Amino acid sequence: MLTFNGDPSRSPEAAVFHEDGLLIVEDGHVVATGAYAALAPRLAPGTPVQDMRGKLIVPGFIDTHIHYPQTDMIASPAPGLLPWLDTYTFPTERRFTDEAYARDTASFFLEELLACGTTTALVYCTVHKQSADALFAESEARNLRMVAGKVLMDRNCPEFLRDTVQSGYDDSTELIGR
Repeated sequence: MLTFNGDPSRSPEAAVFHEDGLLIVEDGHVVATGAYAALAPRLAPGTPVQDMRGKLIVPGFIDTHIHYPQTDMIASPAPGLLPWLDTYTFPTERRFTDEAYARDTASFFLEELLACGTTTALVYCTVHKQSADALFAESEARNLRMVAGKVLMDRNCPEFLRDTVQSGYDDSTELIGR
């Protein structure tokens, strides 16, 4: 089991490794982690124990820059950024005006993050406030930590994705308030 009690770039003691570790989870939350010998006496008789010997248990990963609206267009080819935006990104992001589409994409996106061990992320949505609403709702349903908001875009994009300064401010203020 690998855990951290500080910043490993500042202290060599920040990384803590237990070859025979124990992770205690109650009601879906980690309540203790450490050496098995030290923590095993805390377990009530009959507590189910899942043996993960030979595996490495680590904290959830953090992604500091990811665009959930681009989930359906990953690896789409283009000769450069601007053709890629015009061909794939802008048409895809237009679909996020539909709340059901935004929620389905957010759900799939978060399941994929979890499948890779990512539990926290800084996520870019679209200019549509419902894209942020969908991500927050799906994140909350999974008890995940997501930092996100609607994208503010008032130039260099098609009219159907263009925000105004005022609408961007108003939508963001409403999202923050909720």
